[in-house]
Amino acid sequence: MTKDKDDKDLAPYLVFEGTAWEAGLLKSILEDNDIETIIEQDMSLPWNIIPTTGAQARVFVAFKDLEQAKAIVDEFFTNMEKENTGDES
Repeated sequence: MTKDKDDKDLAPYLVFEGTAWEAGLLKSILEDNDIETIIEQDMSLPWNIIPTTGAQARVFVAFKDLEQAKAIVDEFFTNMEKENTGDES
């Protein structure tokens, strides 16, 4: 492989944006499927006196794993939606 091909294959691509808890769960699922991940998390400022529902986080994967990761993320969203609506069908 050439250096340019290696660089493209390893370039990070955003596959998910949500709460830190959801991102951590998805990271675990992706890594169980041999997909390396990077999580970038927004932290609340220490002087924020209003409680928040959770920090926002983004999950990135390498381009070489993008298609497989997208399929897993789609299934993750589907399962989360079922969980939130109580639909077990």
